[in-house]
Amino acid sequence: MDIGLFRGGWYNGQIMTSEEFEIQYTRLNKAQKEAVDAIEGSVMVAAGPGTGKTQILALRIANILLKTDTRPENILCLTFTESGVFSMRKRLREIIGHDAPHCLFSLLY
Repeated sequence: MDIGLFRGGWYNGQIMTSEEFEIQYTRLNKAQKEAVDAIEGSVMVAAGPGTGKTQILALRIANILLKTDTRPENILCLTFTESGVFSMRKRLREIIGHDAPHCLFSLLY
């Protein structure tokens, strides 16, 4: 099944695709797309306030879930603030739906 920017992925025996992912992905610049497309290993995004870090990380998590057999409970996302945890969870829920709460979001002190 081809939906344009990515082809979807298998999760729990069902094919997952996300129209919302595709819409948000097209709004990214080249450097942001590189971060989202890096689905192997860890990534650190360092940028100033309001530059889209939270959005990039949420899209990267969605991309990993859509393109690989990685399960949501095997993803760890660290942030420095409680509001960052809330925002990441909310944005990921908007992109992938009900599986977002299964990802582990935590504070880094």
